[in-house]
Amino acid sequence: MSQDRQRRKRERSRRRLTPPRKLAPAGPAPAHGLLTAAADQARHAATPILQSAAATATEELARTTLGVALRLIQQSPLAGRHACRAGCAYCCHTAVTIAPPETFAIAAYLRAHCDEHDLQRVREDLERNAALAASMSREDYVAELIPCALLTADGNCRAHAVRPLACAGFLSTSRAACQAEFERVPGRAAVPVDAYAQCVGLGVSHGLKDACRQAGRDGEFYELHHALRRVLDAPDAAKRWSQGEDVFAGCLR
Repeated sequence: MSQDRQRRKRERSRRRLTPPRKLAPAGPAPAHGLLTAAADQARHAATPILQSAAATATEELARTTLGVALRLIQQSPLAGRHACRAGCAYCCHTAVTIAPPETFAIAAYLRAHCDEHDLQRVREDLERNAALAASMSREDYVAELIPCALLTADGNCRAHAVRPLACAGFLSTSRAACQAEFERVPGRAAVPVDAYAQCVGLGVSHGLKDACRQAGRDGEFYELHHALRRVLDAPDAAKRWSQGEDVFAGCLR
């Protein structure tokens, strides 16, 4: 075994033995009712789109609710102080769940923007991560620091324009703290996460879920890799979902 492979093996072993720490909310506590207000805005924006018969309605649904979240996040007391930048991927090694409209939007974006070679790489990574997620607890999956299948070699998201709400609402004010957490540095401080943005992301997610349910559609949250693997090579999946079919039956939640 090469020295480099031995080093990587030792590093993975050390990370497994050093569990992740809890996050530290940064900034003032979110205003009372922010989660409900975010959910209400997302529900209001999503409802007319769910009533539309347009072929692209499901993609519009995800983009619109993401827009609601990003607009509200700009009102955070920590806006402008977030350390998150393109190429910084420390938080892209965790467990993420997404709603069906988000899944359809990501799949459509990948089909439109990736060449066949890149798509094949995504398919392989989806298969790998889906198998790993099914074989271990969520806590163990997070501890393993498994890179997201949407992550490129240079640390960018292949589908950043339609990224999950869970990702959009996760914003840190310290890149150094994120790096220390990723590397499991002994004595490290907890990662300071914008509590306002996180509350917005959660609220918008639940508003989207409620709107889907009220329209008679599946609005549950599914493990990203299982859900995306299910629809990436099924362009008609969004249409079948809009007709009430249980497209994600059996997918990990």
